[in-house]
Amino acid sequence: MSSGKRVAVVFGATGNQGGSVARALAWSGQFRVRGVSRDLDSQRAKELIRDGVDLMDLDLNNRSGLSLVMNGADVCFVNTATDFDDPNCLETEIAQGCLIADYCKHEGVGHVVFSSQLNCYKICGVMARHLVAKAEIENYMRSIGLPLTALIMPIYFEDFLNIFKPTTRDGRTYEVELPMGTTPLDTMSVDDVGTAVLRAVQQRDRFLNKTITVCGDKLTTREIAQVFTRYLRPKVFKDKQITAHEWVHTHGDLKGCSDWANMFQFQQRVDQKYNLATTKELNEGLRSFDAWVADNASRLNAVL
Repeated sequence: MSSGKRVAVVFGATGNQGGSVARALAWSGQFRVRGVSRDLDSQRAKELIRDGVDLMDLDLNNRSGLSLVMNGADVCFVNTATDFDDPNCLETEIAQGCLIADYCKHEGVGHVVFSSQLNCYKICGVMARHLVAKAEIENYMRSIGLPLTALIMPIYFEDFLNIFKPTTRDGRTYEVELPMGTTPLDTMSVDDVGTAVLRAVQQRDRFLNKTITVCGDKLTTREIAQVFTRYLRPKVFKDKQITAHEWVHTHGDLKGCSDWANMFQFQQRVDQKYNLATTKELNEGLRSFDAWVADNASRLNAVL
């Protein structure tokens, strides 16, 4: 017997972004959520199952599996991943995203929400593969006439727990190393993405065929350091003025470090115009960076 709920498919469900969306859709009580992942044995997978998400294992090279996942879907959240271990990651991600788009079209999905980015290479000749791939996928989705809402995502607060974690030599004074100069960085908690996507789906007519830049806060590196110091004392945080070239040199072990550095260059050179006001309409409980650090002080202290 049908539950009367609409079917929502979420790609990358066991990732941070996809998991946030899958939980928000499931918790709303309005959707039967199919979460797509290659990691069904992880702790995150078990938590999603407890939250009411039906998880499905899918190899994106398996077209018959993709047809099964998309069958009867009313809504689809598409979140593609950049595998920097793959030297052809740009082409691979674009191909996978376009394949998902084709199946959304074939199955008549009524609303596709895509986690997108701006095309930094076309705008100013800077190549950041994780941005360009998503921009090209969005362009393809529009070219085939998908009923689309694209959300351009910023850097996540949670990235300060890993890839952008402040550095220290003595365990007392920490440096926030972001090659942004005095340009504010647009940021957001990944946990707040899910509610934003849910609202976009619930208000389909308002957000259909639009590209929306979302964020939770706009802060300079110095302001980020000040917030860390406020909540993580006795640790003291300072902003380290560093160029993109220097950042690559000090982060050479980070996968895709040149792409990340080019992303920062792009964000310095081009006004991103991330829309804080619209994001607050999509998520009334949107948290500032200050509020997030206050809530996550113990997590931050554990990794610093």
